[in-house]
Amino acid sequence: MEIDMEFVDRKKEINRLTRALRSEKKRFIVMYGRRRLGKSTLIKKVLNELDVYFEADLNEPMIEMQLLVNAIRMVYPAFAMAKYESWYSLLMHFNAICKDNSTLCLDEFPYLVKKNPALPSIIQRLLDSGNLRFNLIICGSSQRMMKKLILNAAEPLYGRADEKICLRPIPLPYWKEALGLDSKTALEEFSIWGGVPRYWVLREDYDNLWDAVDGLILDEHGILADEPNALFLDETSEIAPYSSIMTAVGSGHTRYSAVADAVGRKVTELSMPIKSLREMSFLAREVPFGENEEKSRKTLYRISDPFMSFYYRYVAPNKSYLALGRPKKIMERIKQDFNSHVGSIWETCCQNAVSFNDLFGKEWSMASRWWGSVPERDDNDKITGHRDIELDVVSESSDKKSLLIGECKWNVPDYADRLFHTLKTKVRRIPQFKDYEIIYVLFLREAPFDVESIDHKNMHILYPDDIMRLILT
Repeated sequence: MEIDMEFVDRKKEINRLTRALRSEKKRFIVMYGRRRLGKSTLIKKVLNELDVYFEADLNEPMIEMQLLVNAIRMVYPAFAMAKYESWYSLLMHFNAICKDNSTLCLDEFPYLVKKNPALPSIIQRLLDSGNLRFNLIICGSSQRMMKKLILNAAEPLYGRADEKICLRPIPLPYWKEALGLDSKTALEEFSIWGGVPRYWVLREDYDNLWDAVDGLILDEHGILADEPNALFLDETSEIAPYSSIMTAVGSGHTRYSAVADAVGRKVTELSMPIKSLREMSFLAREVPFGENEEKSRKTLYRISDPFMSFYYRYVAPNKSYLALGRPKKIMERIKQDFNSHVGSIWETCCQNAVSFNDLFGKEWSMASRWWGSVPERDDNDKITGHRDIELDVVSESSDKKSLLIGECKWNVPDYADRLFHTLKTKVRRIPQFKDYEIIYVLFLREAPFDVESIDHKNMHILYPDDIMRLILT
């Protein structure tokens, strides 16, 4: 059965749009989200033959207005061919001739605003008049611009949207279900394509994962070979700071100061581009479990989008190899290191599966990593040094009495007894955890050799199938 990739897990959004457009009241709908998530396709699915869809470009205002006139005439042939001097006169004429309760969609709305900053004020005037006969949808891939237009109190359109739909990447379990993949294969594929429908559509043209990576990403003519820059251009014309920061983080520079050193900028110069990357959901800020996010000095950054993580781990640092036409070298490195990359995505999936879920008879809070330096003591309890420890998954129970602490492994089978012993040894060294009941969990790709020997009530093992189920719970 052929799967329509654009509409995997989009029932909620389709229902919201359909309900809004069927209302007797004229609706102002705002939709935004990164490129290739299927925003335009989603909107077109709910429009009918008397609705007008227009996708803007970066043309001059008079050209864009004429192109909109042409789009309107495709639906309403009697629409005047007059040369409109303003967006207000054009939209008012459409309001006069359109069928009552029809819909006008202005896609890539930020392009129109860039060339005509007064357009939001014109739309505000129309909305506030109370005489609008059509529903209006504005849509855009520039997340920062769209958020600013509707969430900034100083903007004309602030507080006027009847529906605000932020389209997000589709979670992993839906791809597994839609494509009939086993859990391990689904996670490996997801670690490259993430939740972006268009990437999965492109992937389907190839027989296997590695051919797809080679043809779409490593080949200089591949459709996704320069994808990050295309995404950044939706937000800014100055993409160098964004790309440089992502390359630094992808290469292992995760502390603020280390990122600044890697890109050759002052720390103060990075605050705005890092903030923007976080707003675009490409970069995530982490602090150790239990610490205040605003006050902690142990902040680390990680690339939160699977595709971007893959790209800046393997592609961006090796552009010179690819420019010389030697993708085989990069492919060899990817295959050798791939379990490590998938493991980082697996860790995030495990944290998501635990967060705010009922598991092992308890309800758990938001899960995250913990890391820190803990004291080493001799037999006389004297501190002899310090040891760095990292825990992959830590979550506190709702009654504040228990901690779930887990280790994530994405590799060949191991001995559970050894893994639990290592995990317990780590936890015993951390003073702030000593008053909690500890629930130990191994998140494993494969069953351990000694799985039958694990029977302690506070030791558990979860596998990819379990995580898929928990994410959807």
